[in-house]
Amino acid sequence: MRKRYVLLAKELRGLCTQLHRAGSTKFPSETELSARYGYSRQTVRKALDLLEQEGSIVRIRGSGTYLSADGRGRSGRVAVITAYTEEYLYPQLLRDIGAELSRSGYEMQRFGSGNRILREREILQHLIQNPPEGILLEGAKTALPSPNLDLLRQLDRKGIPIIYLHAPLPVPRNAAYVLDDNEGGARMLVRHLLDRGHQRIAGIFKSDDRQGIERYRGYLAELLEAGQTVPEESILWYDTEDRDRLMNGQYNRLDRFVHSRLTGCTAVVCYNDEIAYALIRTLLASEIRVPEDCAVVSFDNSHYCSLSPVSITSLAHERHQMGTTAARMLIRLMRGNNARGVRLPWTLRARNSG
Repeated sequence: MRKRYVLLAKELRGLCTQLHRAGSTKFPSETELSARYGYSRQTVRKALDLLEQEGSIVRIRGSGTYLSADGRGRSGRVAVITAYTEEYLYPQLLRDIGAELSRSGYEMQRFGSGNRILREREILQHLIQNPPEGILLEGAKTALPSPNLDLLRQLDRKGIPIIYLHAPLPVPRNAAYVLDDNEGGARMLVRHLLDRGHQRIAGIFKSDDRQGIERYRGYLAELLEAGQTVPEESILWYDTEDRDRLMNGQYNRLDRFVHSRLTGCTAVVCYNDEIAYALIRTLLASEIRVPEDCAVVSFDNSHYCSLSPVSITSLAHERHQMGTTAARMLIRLMRGNNARGVRLPWTLRARNSG
């Protein structure tokens, strides 16, 4: 005679199919299943163990039991690869992604590439061997040609949906993405400064990420359209390695920039709040007043805006928008629906720095 939990597991597979057809992802609790089918909690638990082993359901501690992505034996795991996991905006971004995925029964796996191409390659190789249900990917050094497209093609051939954060890559073709409106944001910051009488506006941009290139493009376009001179000698480019040295207190290029390249400029557009915070501290240490002698504006509306000795004028997105939007798009793809690229608009948060 077949064991009771094996018989129950067969009935629960039928329930999986019913729930999937109804578009539901949440699976009944052990208590609910025990009452519905008349089995003990121990028998229910053993039946659920079978379904979990075969991949029909996913149990998430503290959240509940869910159908895997299509209720037919898939993993329910989503890989989220970002440049960092514990720094700057990333903790909140990952919390937003994780919360949205959990509500739909998916488990998030976090990976940090350090914005390093070889580390990204190691992560993608791991995912080829251990395929997730879907991938949210912030590519490493996206202003440069990627040597990892071969691995992305392998993942694409496995039918694993990919959503790109901040900058798309060309695999698969017409891939969905969630990006900042970088050019539009830079134009907004330059217009803000021009409206306040600034004419010679410097810039600091990141050279190895696509966001930096797009923000420079918007900065340049708005100055030219306004008939202002572009102060080429007052534009500072930095890369990931420079950024890491800056965060470790080993970066002195800002000091040289302030003393040798800001001559005649009364304002600076910064790539993000991280660099704006460091710049303001450098300016004040050199007895250059902010904003009276030099205004500073930036992107991201992060915690650095309030930590700064002069609060930073910065661009903001709607709260939780990036992570929630990206997770919802990926869920649509994993359920067999379409998703399109999205550019998120900015809102200016004017503060004391300019």
